[in-house]
Amino acid sequence: MWQGRFSGKPDKLMQEFGQSVSFDQRLWKEDIQGSLAYAAELQRIGILTEKELADIQTGFVTITKEIESGKFQWKVELEDVHMNIESRLTELIGDAGKKLHTGRSRNDQVATDFKLWCIRVAKTELKAAAVALVRALVERASENVDVIIPAYTHLQRAMPTRLAHHLNAYVDMIFSDSRVFFRHGSADAQGRVPLGSGAATGNSFPVDMHVLAKSLGRSMPDHNSMAAVSDRDFALDLVFACAKCMTHLSRIAEDLILWSTAEFGFITLGDAVTTGSSIMPQKRNPDACELVRGKTGRVVGHLMSLFTLLKGLPMTYNRDLQEDKEAVFDATDQTLACLRVMALVFSKENFKVNRERIQQHLDSGAGYMEAMNVADWLVLQGVPFRDGHDITGRLVKYVEQKKMRFADLTAADLAAVDARLKPELLKELSLEALVERKQVYAGTAKARVLERLAELKSWLGNNEQGAMNHEQ
Repeated sequence: MWQGRFSGKPDKLMQEFGQSVSFDQRLWKEDIQGSLAYAAELQRIGILTEKELADIQTGFVTITKEIESGKFQWKVELEDVHMNIESRLTELIGDAGKKLHTGRSRNDQVATDFKLWCIRVAKTELKAAAVALVRALVERASENVDVIIPAYTHLQRAMPTRLAHHLNAYVDMIFSDSRVFFRHGSADAQGRVPLGSGAATGNSFPVDMHVLAKSLGRSMPDHNSMAAVSDRDFALDLVFACAKCMTHLSRIAEDLILWSTAEFGFITLGDAVTTGSSIMPQKRNPDACELVRGKTGRVVGHLMSLFTLLKGLPMTYNRDLQEDKEAVFDATDQTLACLRVMALVFSKENFKVNRERIQQHLDSGAGYMEAMNVADWLVLQGVPFRDGHDITGRLVKYVEQKKMRFADLTAADLAAVDARLKPELLKELSLEALVERKQVYAGTAKARVLERLAELKSWLGNNEQGAMNHEQ
């Protein structure tokens, strides 16, 4: 490949060390897409004849079939996806294949291919996987609107909430991710492409970079050729989106791991997403959730790797940038896999809500979650909140010392703590009553939860029709 400048050949060790085709062959579709756009522009400015352009187009059809069928021979000595495809094209059509690189560099070529790949994966695969998980969560939430569970702060029981409201919190987290993936792949986001920028300082031939950009579905070319060939912000953006999504998934997984323990017992995860123990036959381990939690560190690590890779690079292209792809490929692979696995976890077959066990937890009175209703009720009687807070604290201390539940309180008990605790308060001491107090928008009252589920179902319906409401 370098015969004109070098008389010797690279050492075999160096060939293996420097090759990227083992992983960047994933860019083959984008490489052909960009090459076809560039070939058409070369024909427009007279570098290629119409026949040569037709030969290039036919050659790429053949190469596409070879790659898709697994017959294409990837060669390490040709270093990367670009040279492998160009070499095969030249074998098939002769000199027209040699003309294709006129004015183009692998620097603007790889930047273009990689950006197109990131946009495609974000817009299609990642977004679709996020939406599928949202759909599973909405289905489970709809089935469990009437189930009340403890909500936790500091991992201590705080207030009651509807299980559906809790699951809708997960929906909002993943919904946010799906919008980020969509924006990353939209026509405007990352709209500029570097194709035509050459090695660093621009193209020596009069290619129309605006035409090239539009032919690749982008809004416009990059403004500066030097920035264009060395920019990897799009890769950072995508891996950041993946790291954020994985952080959300890890938090969800942690809840499910806790909920599936014998101590909680709120849910039972199905056989399809759990495993046993090699020594303890009674075990049902939440391996799917644990792996999601574990892989989060891996994806976050890829983000740090990219930042570290880029932080000291001088203008413009440097071979260090070859190291960007494996981080991005693995980050997207792991995020896709985890989104799909979590959708499986929340499927009807694998997410069983143990309603009786949850009710037992609530009936135990542990955590004194009804206390918030006492403080609220006192406020409505004209008692300043801070005084109501103090009175309620004393009532909690009373039931604690008596080893009682709030459900066991009598009018005499209330009077023994404070005269402002009237007998009519007793009917307010149910968890259902406390949940239904949360009537504000975004609250856990049944009407609000049902409204939100209706909004989400509408959004999912629009998604199935290819639409996206960014403000949902």
